[in-house]
Amino acid sequence: MDQRTILIADDDHIEKESLATILQREGYETMTAGDGKEAWEKIQQSPPDLVLTDLKMPYLNGLELLSEIKANYPEIEVVIITGYATVESAINAMKVGAIDYISKPFNVEEVKIIIKKTLEKKELQEENIQLRKQLKEYYQFKNIIGSSHSIQEIVRTLKKIVNGMSPVLITGEEGNGKELLAKSIHYNSPRKDRPFITVNCGAFQLEQLDREIFGDLSGKGMLEQANHGTFFLDEMEDLPLSLQVKFLECLKDGILRVSGKNQRIPLDIRYITATTEDLGREAELGGFREDLYYRLAVIPIHIPPLRNRKEDIPLLVSHFLKQLNKEHNKKILYIEPDAMNYLMAYAWQGNVSELYNVIQRAVVLTDTDEITMNVFPVHLDEVREEEVIIIPKIPKQGINLKEEVEKFETHLINHALKRNNGAITLASEMLKLKRTTLVEKTKRLKDVTQY
Repeated sequence: MDQRTILIADDDHIEKESLATILQREGYETMTAGDGKEAWEKIQQSPPDLVLTDLKMPYLNGLELLSEIKANYPEIEVVIITGYATVESAINAMKVGAIDYISKPFNVEEVKIIIKKTLEKKELQEENIQLRKQLKEYYQFKNIIGSSHSIQEIVRTLKKIVNGMSPVLITGEEGNGKELLAKSIHYNSPRKDRPFITVNCGAFQLEQLDREIFGDLSGKGMLEQANHGTFFLDEMEDLPLSLQVKFLECLKDGILRVSGKNQRIPLDIRYITATTEDLGREAELGGFREDLYYRLAVIPIHIPPLRNRKEDIPLLVSHFLKQLNKEHNKKILYIEPDAMNYLMAYAWQGNVSELYNVIQRAVVLTDTDEITMNVFPVHLDEVREEEVIIIPKIPKQGINLKEEVEKFETHLINHALKRNNGAITLASEMLKLKRTTLVEKTKRLKDVTQY
């Protein structure tokens, strides 16, 4: 922490200098003033971190000085100096902005503790202000990276809705930045200085999730903590039907009823939810409450998978490089054309999150100013092969097993044919099939690529 400056305003010269000496020995820089007017002039010339002011001074008394400070320099903390006979006045001063008071005659250890505690609190407040500033900058719309039509359309939509209260439903695959969009809405809205509270519905069992969202006798739930701010429910498809009913009541009435408490808490919340599933389809099939779905999906926003907007990949790579260079103290300026082409050809099952992880690995392993193919995980080729063993998530309405098996079989055959440049014999050997069997399958399966 930088050296802190403390201004001492007191018309008692001996006590003023005594306080200055005590504080200088503790490592603080001090300024002194013999009356309120002189103190105010010095504050305007060079604002200190903390002001210690006597209540009774000529020209401008302690309360008047306090009022001027709080009106013009609210970040400056003020501690009142008072005699025992005027402790009540000091308490009144705290009601209008003073943070604490020191009684005369001074107890040196008490003075040290009050000053230390006050400046530590001020430092924490400054850190919080800086953190909020960084969050607002990080979640600026300019940090939603992409030149594709779909991403540009999303940004245009976000700019239109940030000042409102309409619920937003964000859909898209895992790793596509749904939470980034939710935070961008919050930190660009009038609620940016209010709480942003997140609950992942897939992370808790039923009873835990109930307590987490709605609270109980043992403590506040996340809904109450989000009051006057933004509440973000992720993996909304995993919210049990019984809790969907409770959540719907909160949305409809704007009231939170806490289990076990005879209490009704008015709610003022912006609701944002996210899902990887088609909640509209789930609602039609009875797996999700239709009335809740329509309340949540007032403003639907869909993020397409990265493989469907590959024109965004070079911009994302450039953005990640700048960010990771700073984090890892690197100066990587380029990515070789073959490496970029490989990134453009890859399917990115894990979307933007997977791309970020690949670039992070590349930055860590690169010692020159250029990323080359040899720092990619197994050159991404074997990583791409792993995509074929990904099992699809079974939705609540079920799946057609025969169709899914055929898709899987088609994927394997296409992969084998591609690896062998369309040579049926070599592909059949790779798949441990007779050549005639593979030929028959390529005719029967409609999506097999013909080479």
